[in-house]
Amino acid sequence: MDPLPDPINGRHRPPSDPEDWSDEQWIEWLEETDDEAPAPSQPSRSPKPRVLGSSGGQILGNAMVGVANALYGRKEDPVVVVQEASGPLEEDEPFELHLDPEHPEDSHVVVHRRRRS
Repeated sequence: MDPLPDPINGRHRPPSDPEDWSDEQWIEWLEETDDEAPAPSQPSRSPKPRVLGSSGGQILGNAMVGVANALYGRKEDPVVVVQEASGPLEEDEPFELHLDPEHPEDSHVVVHRRRRS
């Protein structure tokens, strides 16, 4: 069956039953209608930078963090400070370190003020 002309733009339009056309007719119709799509004037931009930088995006992000904190509790990372000493402490150090391995919460440091010469 021959394609029917389109009364609006004069081009052929596909038949109501797709099985009426052969593969070659479909390919010809697709190639003919490919130029109808307008070329984009600008590449499409992602809305992500605009949303993240907007006040609404920041409010939404903070609300989501608040909901996560309410549901799962705050995640608090323990603060750990580790530093290797160059050797054993000398007698004239400006501090005394008292470590309690059985009860680390009882460990403490005593800082001595330096005497002015």
